[in-house]
Amino acid sequence: MEIRDIEYVKAIVDTGSITKAAQALYITQPSLSTYIKNMQQRLGFEIFVQHGKKLELTYLGEEFLKYGLQILHIQENFNDTMQNFLDNKFGRLRLAIPLLRSSYLVPVLLPKFHEQFPNVEVELNESSSKTFSRLIENGDVDLALMNRTKEGYQQETEKIKSEEILLALPVEHPLSKFGMYNDKESYPSLDMHLLADELFILHYPDQFSRQVADDIFVKNHFQPQRVLATRNIETALSLVANNFGVCFVNASHTKHLRIDNKIRFFSLKDKVYVDLIVAYRKNRSLPFFAKSFIDICKKSI
Repeated sequence: MEIRDIEYVKAIVDTGSITKAAQALYITQPSLSTYIKNMQQRLGFEIFVQHGKKLELTYLGEEFLKYGLQILHIQENFNDTMQNFLDNKFGRLRLAIPLLRSSYLVPVLLPKFHEQFPNVEVELNESSSKTFSRLIENGDVDLALMNRTKEGYQQETEKIKSEEILLALPVEHPLSKFGMYNDKESYPSLDMHLLADELFILHYPDQFSRQVADDIFVKNHFQPQRVLATRNIETALSLVANNFGVCFVNASHTKHLRIDNKIRFFSLKDKVYVDLIVAYRKNRSLPFFAKSFIDICKKSI
């Protein structure tokens, strides 16, 4: 078994096909097909079995990948140790961050990081945070910047800050007049029960923000009568800006979205907060530059 064997098998499993895996590995599809064929002959057993157009792992293939991932983790730990002994002059930081957050945090964080570590390459994975736990466990990313989820116990986490969850209403919404103002607070508060007849624009159940919304409903003994689901917070806010429903939004996002003063934001009567965290694989000894990136997050966000 060679490291490349594991990496190539993992790429095929992750992408679902040899063609997509070859693209991800920056090699040609025929080259990858030939490599896998020769590798199976060298190992003496089949890794994959073909079902129509789909490749599936054999039993031994599953065992190969299971132990292979452990080998990759050991290699990762060695590389971390080596980087620390070599003064972190060179390296690679693989960062997962949701696309919306990336748009306003990356331009702040990366210049500061590059100033300290000009020879450390940064790879961005801008995707849905629901995939981040798998990416961390599979060794596809080093750090993930995201809100703390109920599954967060599976990784090491460091809190960056707490963020308030707000209600977003159209600026001319008649219920706006019921907002309770306090000079000491950033936003007026609103009783959610006033919104019983409103259309709530929510994320899908597999998204963390929807789980937060559902927890809010349970805590307030409230269930919306009408719901529209979208995966995109920008879509939700655009609908609100056009007088089509109400939604929840993370307070940090409000400063970076183009809403042209068409939305008014309210605190919930009983305020709700979520933690923004950096997560990484348990028992991993991070290289110094990765720890420094976490410190930059804590100081800059």
